[in-house]
Amino acid sequence: MNRATWITTDPRPEGLLPPAARQGPARVLFIHGRELGFATTARILERCAADRTDIDAVHVHVPMTGWARRLAAAAPFPAFGLDLQPYRALLIMRHVVRSLIRQHLDLNHFDAVHFMTQQKAMVLPELKRLAPRCRFIINSDAASTAYLRAFHLPARPWSLELRAERTILRSADMVACASRWVSDNMVADEGVDPDRIILHKPCAIREAGMPARAHDDQPPRGSPGAPPVRIAFIGNDWDRKGGPRLVRWQQQHFVDRAEIHVCSRTAPQDHSLRNIVWHGQTPHAKLMTEILPSCDLFVMPTTADTFLIAAQEAQAAGLPVLTSRLAGIPEVVRHGKTGFLHHPTDDAGFLSSLTRLIDDSALRQRMGLAAVEHAATNLNGLIWHNHLLTQIVALVDGTPIRYAPDGVDVRRDDAEPINPRTQRESAT
Repeated sequence: MNRATWITTDPRPEGLLPPAARQGPARVLFIHGRELGFATTARILERCAADRTDIDAVHVHVPMTGWARRLAAAAPFPAFGLDLQPYRALLIMRHVVRSLIRQHLDLNHFDAVHFMTQQKAMVLPELKRLAPRCRFIINSDAASTAYLRAFHLPARPWSLELRAERTILRSADMVACASRWVSDNMVADEGVDPDRIILHKPCAIREAGMPARAHDDQPPRGSPGAPPVRIAFIGNDWDRKGGPRLVRWQQQHFVDRAEIHVCSRTAPQDHSLRNIVWHGQTPHAKLMTEILPSCDLFVMPTTADTFLIAAQEAQAAGLPVLTSRLAGIPEVVRHGKTGFLHHPTDDAGFLSSLTRLIDDSALRQRMGLAAVEHAATNLNGLIWHNHLLTQIVALVDGTPIRYAPDGVDVRRDDAEPINPRTQRESAT
């Protein structure tokens, strides 16, 4: 059940704390973020916790206030990294969370604290001393060391923020990782004990009644004289997600055979371009019930993403996906089965696969049906979020935690052997 939900910029609600002594369900405090896709994950966790009888949940959302944003911002002049902006941001967040807990959240009323993400858990070593009986969980979409390496960003070996992050990750009683890419790097780079790691893929929930692409009577779009193939692009970070590249390919090669539907708050809308529909900032309900079911494929040549919830939602709607082979994305899109993956700078590869998908309606249909099945079994938000909640209860009760849910394929591609750890767990 959910005892209370509190956004810290609002007045504190009554009855925020559970009983000082456990009376049945595990008393769990969730410290949520409200930036990027973490707000969506928090909302789904609240929904799943509401249906549980083994959890007494308190959800606290910690938005960055104006003063905190200003103090954590980069220097307004070239500082050559000497302004320590990433480390300052962590220190600001530690102060915010520490003050919140000291003033409002007596940890003696909780059995576990779940942080979304490690940046909000900077105060963890101090909390472990104050509440030694409490168990602490960090939910991570990427460790900074792996992120910097994956996206070819500079890293200083003496980096204070990397050292601080490594310390808190090793201090956690459990680390919930958004992909195997994250969990593998937690062990290799951060030295986290693999027995304290679980998978928690931040998949969305497909609501009952949401339509999917109608493949049974799919028109042969894209052929001469037929309606153009409809391509969905979703992403507010227009440049990083590859929007300009997709538009260029379409305008140069498929302008009469492909129509792009752009769902982006930041995309510069050029209405002189042919066969491009600019939707602007798009409500999620409209995206799921109108736009994705009306499209034929989803394309996002991103240069820096770790999981791509939008690609998961597109597959759930029955669309083949064309995107980049980065970080944990190969665990979302099955190359050659539910779509195609290419190196983020491989324009020729993207163009070749896009040509195939536009030319071949049977291929789109086959991949779209495989995408629906993959999303329903391996990217099911209800399964993954309840898996996390179940492992939190197991941690509190002192029983073994499980890496992944039963019946879910966590391979990166069909050629990969079953993960030995998952295989062992399934046999027990």
